Amino acid sequence: MKISDIENASPEALAPLLLATLQRLGQLGRNGAVALARLAEKDDADVEEAVEWLADIAAGSLRE
Repeated sequence: MKISDIENASPEALAPLLLATLQRLGQLGRNGAVALARLAEKDDADVEEAVEWLADIAAGSLRE
């Protein structure tokens, strides 16, 4: 998937890509986190909401 395709991608298309990306960032450790932090703007409401959802997923509290 190209970055330009992300805006119109369905959740079903994005989820596997996001999972693989998060797993790889986790493997990279702090270096991966720092690279992501450089791109994320402070007070970005969309990023903050996504982080809340990811925290729910990590806690095992979000299932269908």
